[in-house]
Amino acid sequence: MSDFKIIGNTDPTVGKEEFYSVNTFLPSVLPFQNTASNNSFEQPVKWEIHILENGRWRKTKENDKIGKKVSYTFLQKSLNRKGIRILARRGEDVARLNITTHPAEKPKIESIELLNKNGEKPTKTLSYGQTLKARVHCLHMERHKVYVTLWEDDANGPGHNKANEKNIIKTLSGVVKNGKADVDFLLSPSFAKIARQNGPEEGKIHEYYVTVDFNKDKIASNNVNVNDLETPVAPFKGKVSVQQQAPTKPKAPVQQPAEPKAKTPASGSSSAPKVKAEITRVHITNTSKQPIKGTHKEKEIMVWIDSQGLIGKEIRFKLYDEDYLSNDLLVDQKFKITSDIFPVTVHLDRILRSKGGINGEGAEQELFADVEVIDTKQHAKSAVVDVDAKVFKPDPVESTNKVAKVGEADKNEGKNGKKGACDECTKPITAKQLIDIFPKADSAKLEKVAATYTKYMKDLGMDTCWNKAHLFAQARVESGLSLDLKEGEGFNYYYESLSIFKAFQSEEGKEKAKLWGRPTVKPKIPGVSLENQKKIANWAYSPPAKKAKEIGNTEANDGWNYRGRGLVQVTGKGFYEYCNLYTKKNNLDVVKKPDLIGESIELSILSSMIFFKWKNLNTISNKTHDVINKICPKVGNDVALKDEKGNPSSNHKEKQRAFNDITSKAFKIDKCKWGEKVEVPKTKGKFSTYDNEYSADSKTAYINVIVPKDRRTEGLFVLFDDSEIVLKGYALAMGTVNDNFFERNGKGSTPTGLWSSSYSKTHIGEASYGDHGLIHINGMTGDAKKATAPGKRDGIAIHSGHTTKVGINDNGPLMVTYGCVRVYNADMKKLVENYNTIKGKGKTIYVYVEEVDSMDDVYKDYGMVADPKDKRRNYSKNAKQ
Repeated sequence: MSDFKIIGNTDPTVGKEEFYSVNTFLPSVLPFQNTASNNSFEQPVKWEIHILENGRWRKTKENDKIGKKVSYTFLQKSLNRKGIRILARRGEDVARLNITTHPAEKPKIESIELLNKNGEKPTKTLSYGQTLKARVHCLHMERHKVYVTLWEDDANGPGHNKANEKNIIKTLSGVVKNGKADVDFLLSPSFAKIARQNGPEEGKIHEYYVTVDFNKDKIASNNVNVNDLETPVAPFKGKVSVQQQAPTKPKAPVQQPAEPKAKTPASGSSSAPKVKAEITRVHITNTSKQPIKGTHKEKEIMVWIDSQGLIGKEIRFKLYDEDYLSNDLLVDQKFKITSDIFPVTVHLDRILRSKGGINGEGAEQELFADVEVIDTKQHAKSAVVDVDAKVFKPDPVESTNKVAKVGEADKNEGKNGKKGACDECTKPITAKQLIDIFPKADSAKLEKVAATYTKYMKDLGMDTCWNKAHLFAQARVESGLSLDLKEGEGFNYYYESLSIFKAFQSEEGKEKAKLWGRPTVKPKIPGVSLENQKKIANWAYSPPAKKAKEIGNTEANDGWNYRGRGLVQVTGKGFYEYCNLYTKKNNLDVVKKPDLIGESIELSILSSMIFFKWKNLNTISNKTHDVINKICPKVGNDVALKDEKGNPSSNHKEKQRAFNDITSKAFKIDKCKWGEKVEVPKTKGKFSTYDNEYSADSKTAYINVIVPKDRRTEGLFVLFDDSEIVLKGYALAMGTVNDNFFERNGKGSTPTGLWSSSYSKTHIGEASYGDHGLIHINGMTGDAKKATAPGKRDGIAIHSGHTTKVGINDNGPLMVTYGCVRVYNADMKKLVENYNTIKGKGKTIYVYVEEVDSMDDVYKDYGMVADPKDKRRNYSKNAKQ
């Protein structure tokens, strides 16, 4: 019997980090015995978490770790698990430890009060068209979501009465912050119809209250009075912010038979206030019209779109799977609103599992709906609901995307079908690799760093051996051997040392340095006061310093607020704003709260990866050994410091040494096969994109847009199916103002990645679009998906149009667009004809946009030459498409 056991707390508290290890004493083995346990003793310990579901233990994907000692922090949802088990493996030895989690402290809702929109107790009767604020006071529920339901009261006495079940108005959600959750209800005039359904109210006053479901009870607020519509009301003003919405409670109202239209009231009448045409809420229920609580396990859901004044208007309905970096689009359809309460039934069992979720997610999909009014561009979102992944349609193959990828035909080929593929590049980072780089860091921290990097390396284009080696060489020097987070760059400088900043090199700057800096080299403590450190930071990095414009600082205190933080000392408001494109997906606003980057090891490593992408270092770092000249200048200044042996050195030299001696060896860049071109013949049935990422099959075809990384010159488009290259032509994918893929309002260039497509015969004869309509595209992977997430870019398409100032012709070179792909008019005509022919055969046509360093080889490979009319263009704020 093996003595292999797990040592650790079996009754952990939610939110508290717990450490687990295995016993380290050797098993009793006689000299002549050769057991599996004995052989496995020196092997690494692998850890897993299993949860009990439907009578079976299921292994989670996101909790795998390696090491003799690991840590786990159990979250609130663990309290609802039927069973939790930690499992450790060492060779053939297996140890198990059952876990029962406990709440940190007992949560409690203390009270609910109803207030006006300013958060004050109403001093007079409210009117329809005004806002009612429900404030829920909570204990030990910070960051928890609470659901608040509004009711019209027809029953006697305080509290919630079952007699009011038919008077449900709506349910909204709020998040507890600082002990309270505020939820705003717009008192829509349409509510009055529900209030009147049992006859007129006494005194023409309607009574409303709210409830919160907690521990199977309904906790009710006091009542507030609202004037009936026949009573003069406050005018309905302005745009109402869309509250994050939750599924309705039972017995959601359904569309009533049409009533005879009342005569339009005379001008000045107050009996029917003018109501803004808009979506008032979007919510998701099961097919019984009940709110979804817990994990939904049915094959259908219903999305309810409540609106006013929109009957006959067109909407665009999208269903997403929510994710940290980007949301996966599951459904994208257009409808015409036919009633004020408009239901959409979604058949989840017809959606492939692979369309939602990423590696590391569990067995649940977090779904939400986003609805856009086409005319007004108004967006409204539902609350997120959890859905069991098993209800989705299983994928026919073990692909992560429903489109065919080169190399999937034979799994033994690895990624040999992809140009420049390397099996080591895409392998997860391990704590074992990091311990040589950060020998003084604890194992739990290294596990978090490895898991975070692995989770996001593909989405951020940081998935090469070179990327890993260069980023962690920077982090070793910036954060030290213990991988210590820096909550913020310190400015405790000796006054002469401030000359490293250009702002302190002028005569005025030298005077400021003497005034604010340390007067002596040593001692460093107590050093420069916090007030003077802020002054130094703002003088160096805030306007009017030249450095301010370079790093995007615009306000007087931006130098201090956006000083260096995290593993690689990310600096400047410009980066924090770019970082927000990713972190706000998880409600982490690093522009409003920049200190977050210095407080969380996970966010610190994620922000460092985003920084590499922002500076294009994820591309520059590949195949380069020159850290000092190619990597370091984009990260920060070269400052004097001492090496690990105490000898004088510099920041840049130590980063070069860290790369040469440590990180390049940890990630085996000498064996990395990235960039080695592997020829894949484009034979019948194997026609593929230029980088061999996707190939056509009997059900698919592709428009491959291949453009230079410097978007100011043209590239190519290639239309192919599984039998031939159908059409080739020139293409320009350049925006008007810059090459930022995430820039809205027609400024940024066309993002890379895979896109879905559809054709419409619109904008015919318009100079900017030509005579042949548009091929609309919507992002599915990579930057394309992130850039077209809800509230971001839309309207991206392939189209033609004018090439000169007068007329629609091909006399000049291709002109810039508002982020679309432009092709010549003659090519667009052929492209549309072939597109519709291929679609008529029942095939799905994808668009794949990719970048290359140079178009020279591309032109040769496709038997073409560069467009003789092409020229190098410039970005301009005043440019038009």
